[in-house]
Amino acid sequence: MDSQENTYHNIISANIRNLRVKAKLSQELMAEKLGCSREFISRVENKKERISLNMLLKISELFNTNPSNFFTMP
Repeated sequence: MDSQENTYHNIISANIRNLRVKAKLSQELMAEKLGCSREFISRVENKKERISLNMLLKISELFNTNPSNFFTMP
């Protein structure tokens, strides 16, 4: 993974976590709403797994935010 790719991966992960915490959702409830596992949400937030564009779009819909917001520093 190159440096720029790693940087965006970290930014996206942090933004997902920040949105979830701000919305007062547990990882478990968020996963239930998205149709994935709590473990997946944990791995994404902890920068251990990359997220697909499809899942990023689902998350942006869940939090009613523009997908481009995930690419800016929290």
